[in-house]
Amino acid sequence: MLRGINDTSADAARLLQLLKPIACKVNLIQFNAHDGTRFAPSTTDNVKAFRAALIAGGRVCTVRDSRGDDEMAACGQLGDAA
Repeated sequence: MLRGINDTSADAARLLQLLKPIACKVNLIQFNAHDGTRFAPSTTDNVKAFRAALIAGGRVCTVRDSRGDDEMAACGQLGDAA
């Protein structure tokens, strides 16, 4: 999730609308910041609020643990670090 890009209550509401005809589970993943990016990860509070909104909308929703950021292989980091 990207701070200020896709982590607001309005974003959660739009996602719920898009998912109405789709039976699915939602996995939220915070962006892993790295040198050279203009993006920042969503705050923990925003992720919790987003998840709560999806659950209140009847969706199964989990927050994925971040892994791989020490190897530039985490969410948002795939690529050449050189």
